[in-house]
Amino acid sequence: MKLPTKRKDIPPPSIDGDMFLVIGEPKSGKSTFVNQIPNCLVIDTQRGHAKLGGMVLDLREAGADPLATFGEVLATLQKDCPYDVVAIDTLDDLSVMAEELATQRCNVKLNMKETGIANFPHGTGWLQHREIMMKMVTQIRALPCTTILVAHNKRMIDEETSEVSKVLDLPGKLAHHIPGEVDHIAIASRSKKGYTLSFEGYEHERSGKKTVMQAGSRLKCLNGKVIETSWASLQKSVKGGSDGSA
Repeated sequence: MKLPTKRKDIPPPSIDGDMFLVIGEPKSGKSTFVNQIPNCLVIDTQRGHAKLGGMVLDLREAGADPLATFGEVLATLQKDCPYDVVAIDTLDDLSVMAEELATQRCNVKLNMKETGIANFPHGTGWLQHREIMMKMVTQIRALPCTTILVAHNKRMIDEETSEVSKVLDLPGKLAHHIPGEVDHIAIASRSKKGYTLSFEGYEHERSGKKTVMQAGSRLKCLNGKVIETSWASLQKSVKGGSDGSA
């Protein structure tokens, strides 16, 4: 094996082929953001794009088994992807589908009937669920285009410290494993001033409660920034950056 002996120059900032995770409360502009991206296929899991138009594949209308259909879509895109961006809206809805599949597999494997995912011994059900989800994320990551995972956030409150954390609304370790796989994490939010995407991870204390926002980017030109919720604004921030990865 030949090991590297020289440092490489930092490449120009680019998001081509990167994976984004866009998290936010309901109606915070997440779906509108991905729907307006040029040449973007939106894989809609909960019919949230019915009133938005765009280039949308409704997963629940495309086949009797949405999760199996999703696997077929990924296999097709891996062979031939005519899109610049593929967005999955939402990741947490896929997680619910994966819970059903994990339960079915465990019931068959352990010869059990109608057992819920939380009732399998030694966390077997959640382990199966995590394996299904991480395999999907790996397949999405392998697509020859930029990919965007859209998801809702949940608020977790530490009873001892009153710390409020906004994290990915997925069960158990998935809420930490999936963010570690992506290149950029943005928090979508809405205020009187409009819709924004924040790549700014921070701690904010108010009325004795600390709020932790987990966001950021591998690119210095995006990391810590708050921008307008639009693809044009995102591209402008990247093209205007002079530094490489963070």
